[in-house]
Amino acid sequence: MGWDVGPELRALAELCKELQAIGVGSEMRDSYPGLAVRTSTPGAYIYVVIPDRKRYVWDSGLNHHPVSDPPGAAEQIKAYLRAEGCL
Repeated sequence: MGWDVGPELRALAELCKELQAIGVGSEMRDSYPGLAVRTSTPGAYIYVVIPDRKRYVWDSGLNHHPVSDPPGAAEQIKAYLRAEGCL
């Protein structure tokens, strides 16, 4: 019995691409099953995960956006970073 992480990895890669397009750095990491989004503090990241195959989730689950809309999620994450003073 296995678990196919392909859809989640593709969705995270798509979000990474959309974040890069709007000037927000991010990276996939082998050591963490999510996307590390860079902040204005060197070495500090916001982590985005997909816990249920339906939503991108960050900020300990307080913020989320549908996986079906990577561009919208990227804009929402950028707005979150700006509001938190992390951009």
